[in-house]
Amino acid sequence: MKKGSVIILFIAGIVVWALSFNVFSFFTTQHNSNLLASTSVDVQDIIKNISDSIRNKNLTLTKDRYSRFEEVFRVLETNYYYQDKIDEKHMIQEAVKWLVNSIDDPYTVYLDHIEYEWFQENLKWNTDLEWIGAVVAKKDYYVLIEEVLKESPAFNAGMRPLDRVIAVDGESTKDETINEAVERIRWPKWSTVSLTIERVNFDDNSKEILEIDVIRDTINIPSVTSEIETINWENIGIITISMIGEETENLLKREIIILQEQNIQGVILDLRWNGWWILPIAVEIASHFVPEGELITTAKYTWYPEEIFVSLGYNEFSDIPVVILIDGLTASAGEIIALALQEQIGATLIGTQTFGKWSIQTLYEFSDKDSLKYTIGRRYGPSGTSIDMEGVMPDIVVEFDRELYLEDRIDNQFEEAKKSLETKLR
Repeated sequence: MKKGSVIILFIAGIVVWALSFNVFSFFTTQHNSNLLASTSVDVQDIIKNISDSIRNKNLTLTKDRYSRFEEVFRVLETNYYYQDKIDEKHMIQEAVKWLVNSIDDPYTVYLDHIEYEWFQENLKWNTDLEWIGAVVAKKDYYVLIEEVLKESPAFNAGMRPLDRVIAVDGESTKDETINEAVERIRWPKWSTVSLTIERVNFDDNSKEILEIDVIRDTINIPSVTSEIETINWENIGIITISMIGEETENLLKREIIILQEQNIQGVILDLRWNGWWILPIAVEIASHFVPEGELITTAKYTWYPEEIFVSLGYNEFSDIPVVILIDGLTASAGEIIALALQEQIGATLIGTQTFGKWSIQTLYEFSDKDSLKYTIGRRYGPSGTSIDMEGVMPDIVVEFDRELYLEDRIDNQFEEAKKSLETKLR
């Protein structure tokens, strides 16, 4: 069999075999402790097995399924003039990326080893970086904005999650790696970067092109902060969670100790602009409010058994009134917390409809450190509701007045939350 056929069979084998292998390994690893579990596979062994099967005529595929790809590769390999440009490894990697990108799912993406390292760094979160305050991934011809941190330069410039950066300072991002694009976006402090943004209206798939100038700065935003305010001579705790990462729960516990010393009688939990995704941490955060054993969320899959996540019963705030601030950028783990507290303890939600990101992704790691981040299921609230692509509706709708905030630093949504909590304390 010709080399082109082997390459095509390699692609088919790696996709089918990897997904099948992951069904078995996903739930025999530490899935419950970390949503983004990863497994490892020896690609060279797979290639050898496929080659052996070809020689023994034991491997069959649907007729003509990959014939066009095979034919194109064979023509290029045989007749293309610049033979030094025929790089099999690079061509296979790019072909797999296009295969994944053809799925209409912004959260399913093939990551090369550099993009994978960048993704892992985002999970750890460094609070002292010179950048614009956005988490990104490479998708197709653009750099996808996955998260925007509140009060960051990106936030103040008006950038949103799922914005597509198609050019940096007038130069296209199409042929750049994620590392190359990020290096152009990040440095140096106090300088301005001009980003050409493609913003998609997902209601009708229309696209808008925007030019946004962002002033780079040192980002030092802790994931959890707290403060005390007084309403009618009663102390209330204000907890702001700007992201839900690996260290968020430990930071929250420290803030809770401080709040408990002040004998607080109510809590305002601010989850606005929080689209982070680590499920076990979300369950732990909800466990400070929801009684032990009460349902937080359910995860349902096509291939895997259903998972049920219940409160661990930390219970520091289970018997005091709670108001939660949400907005259109509250997503994923933030939505899990908001809906669980609304349905299980009657927390009042104030703000605007949330983002509606309840799909579940996992990470499949290949032996060469490339990886596949892909959707495997979605979550449901305690009542069995899924808000994927729809979002959580607030009890009290209050649009954020950006001009009032930028001019006078008055947060009209927060002011409404204080009024609501005052009513609960009467």
